[in-house]
Amino acid sequence: MIFSYNWLKEYIESPLAPKDLSDVLTMTGTEVESVSSSGPSVSGVVTATVLGCASHPNADRLQLCEVTDGRETYSIVCGARNMTPGDRVALALDGAELPGGVRIKRSRIRGVESQGMMCSEVELGIKDTSEGIMILPQDIPPGRDINEVLGLKDFMMEVGVTPNRADLLSVRGLSREVSAVTGAPFRDKDFTLVEEGEPVDDYISVSIESGAPCRRYAARVIEGVTIGPSPDGLKKRLEAHGIRSVNNVVDATNYVMLEIGSPLHAFDLDRIGGRAIDVRLAGDGESIITIDSREMRLDPSMLVIADDRGPVALAGVMGGKSTEVTDATRNILLEAAWFLPSSVRRTSRKTNLSTDSSYRFERGVDINGLSRALDLCAVMIKRLAGGCVAKGTIDLYPEEIAQKPIGLRMERVRALLGVDPGKADALDILKRLGVQAEETHDGVFKAVAPSWRVDINEEIDLIEEISRLYGYDNIPVTLPASALRQAFASRAFNIKRKVKQVITSIGFIEVINYSFVSGNLFSMTGAATKEGVGILNPLTGEQTVMRDSLLPSLLDNLRRNLLKKNEDLRIFELAPIFTPKGKLPDERWKVAGLIYGLRWEYKWNYAKEWADFFDVKGAVERLFDGLGMYLPLEVAGVDASDRLFHPGKSAALLLNGRRCGVFGEAHPDVVQAFDLKRPVYLFEADIDSIVEAPAMKARYLPLPRFPESARDIAFIVDDRVPYGEIIKSIEDLDTKLIEKVELFDVYCGGNIPSGMRSMAIRIVYRSAERTLTYEEVESMHSGVAKRLAERFGAEIRV
Repeated sequence: MIFSYNWLKEYIESPLAPKDLSDVLTMTGTEVESVSSSGPSVSGVVTATVLGCASHPNADRLQLCEVTDGRETYSIVCGARNMTPGDRVALALDGAELPGGVRIKRSRIRGVESQGMMCSEVELGIKDTSEGIMILPQDIPPGRDINEVLGLKDFMMEVGVTPNRADLLSVRGLSREVSAVTGAPFRDKDFTLVEEGEPVDDYISVSIESGAPCRRYAARVIEGVTIGPSPDGLKKRLEAHGIRSVNNVVDATNYVMLEIGSPLHAFDLDRIGGRAIDVRLAGDGESIITIDSREMRLDPSMLVIADDRGPVALAGVMGGKSTEVTDATRNILLEAAWFLPSSVRRTSRKTNLSTDSSYRFERGVDINGLSRALDLCAVMIKRLAGGCVAKGTIDLYPEEIAQKPIGLRMERVRALLGVDPGKADALDILKRLGVQAEETHDGVFKAVAPSWRVDINEEIDLIEEISRLYGYDNIPVTLPASALRQAFASRAFNIKRKVKQVITSIGFIEVINYSFVSGNLFSMTGAATKEGVGILNPLTGEQTVMRDSLLPSLLDNLRRNLLKKNEDLRIFELAPIFTPKGKLPDERWKVAGLIYGLRWEYKWNYAKEWADFFDVKGAVERLFDGLGMYLPLEVAGVDASDRLFHPGKSAALLLNGRRCGVFGEAHPDVVQAFDLKRPVYLFEADIDSIVEAPAMKARYLPLPRFPESARDIAFIVDDRVPYGEIIKSIEDLDTKLIEKVELFDVYCGGNIPSGMRSMAIRIVYRSAERTLTYEEVESMHSGVAKRLAERFGAEIRV
């Protein structure tokens, strides 16, 4: 939140310089993120008094004026004629600098020396137009710096207010904090509210429905106002704090909100049906058109302000169009209230409306500060818009909230801080914070926090306040007394780390996504009617449910990359997924990958080949090989529920008979949904299943002492015969002498009959005990040909 340093000075006597103040606040727990100067750059300009004016001897349209700053008298040549002797003006002396880089110096104008310049609002950078020299109030003494008089030079402090410190969401609140941490006296503002006319009860009635989340509702009536623009100074102060000027009445409510911290709302009293306000929960089917002209459908969980026709405002969030203040408004109902933070937060989330009011109500407004905010705003509206304030206030406060006493033990303070701040210092700190404390017996106090400190509820909160104002630098640094023990990584941790190493080694790039996705992405996997783990208060409509698969997120990553013309992708993610299971969801870790585009990075000496099924199959094989999974890894068909995958170009992975993953080409519907130009290949494996599998140690074989003998065999076989069965049947012939079997060619079409395919296999024979003879190798190779012919009806090609 942004704060004006000049505004803070209205509450604090002799504050520190902006940079020093930001350092002190940051070191006591209120982080000042930045300090920047604002306002026009003016120097060397002081207030002065016009002593006399005479015609210029050599120019009819110029005047020669005598001006004093209280110390010296200056001769000034001026073209304006709106000043008279005795007027206070802004005098730019020799060497003064004005906005736009203008530098003032002594000069001769039509033969007469001018020792400076009397300034207009335009020349000081205050307004865009002016009608002459700027005339200042008579009570301003001469010789004062114009920056101090007009508040031209300011510093904007951006403060990172934590959610528990709602008291810092106002200038007055931050000023109290500055006073507490620096010791500078806090100077509250005095004002007098003049009430006129009839009692407020004659204008409006207010009721709070039983059970409505509203603990206090106060209102005043101001009649006879004239709606118009706010003064320039008020507009600029609001705009400097990020609030757009609307009109004098609305600006007054926003100004008081920034200053006091209590959100206010102004209704057009004449447009409230039945002259009655009811604070209640919305009914089924009700709706409201808000000030920003959007229609909102309401439900019974939302608190509204209603008249006899229906809702006129979303309580704590935004007013309604039907009762907004317009140029035709003459009578005002001014509201200040305390709504339950959770109720405002719920309405804000459901309507997707976040306002300055809801931001404060959600964190907790000072319930006992409403009257001051209401009265100050009434005074301000009367000053800006005229009218008269009706007598009295409507103030419904059914159950007054009393601050509960909190016990504080100095022994506990010393134990937690490791230092004794002393009773006197502790009491002084609490007093500066507005906490009333008295000693009940030796070293034990009864403390009552002020109503604006909604974050102080327990003893530990008081100790925290003492520690931060006592000074963290004053707390000695001590080493922990606990013994250091060696930590051992779990099997799950090691496997996750190894998964990342293996996948990145084959060219994949890791991505990190949110664990919650949109309903559309969630519904892409599994059964069409599956249940998911919904989020009660989603941040956006695109993050409403916890994901039960990593693959939709990767597809969304692909879509975003394609929009940026990054069309060749190998990405993976290692993260948990969530499925419903009782009160708490079941959480399992998965690894998923995606391949799209070219097989190799495009180079002049590389063939342009597109990735296919065998690329993702190879990636899965490399992953499990890298993990040392020497257990039988089987492949099976995918389930009908795997709607992400092509039913004929995908496979499920089985580990010890249990499904542990799936890989293959994405379903054509997925390709079409994401508007892809070519197929995309995916895999997903269950890390927990891998962790639960028995650990296997790698076995190493000595380097062979005897040479190998390799033979090739080509044959035609029915294309329905699985390749895995062919390989297994060959290896079963003599596992000791057949070292390796690998496929190096497959051919279909041409002179190969339909429904058949030609396969070429290389077989490596080797004995660990001796060199195989030619006859032994030929005999075994003939046995291979015979096995293929007998078992699969293969036709051996010569």
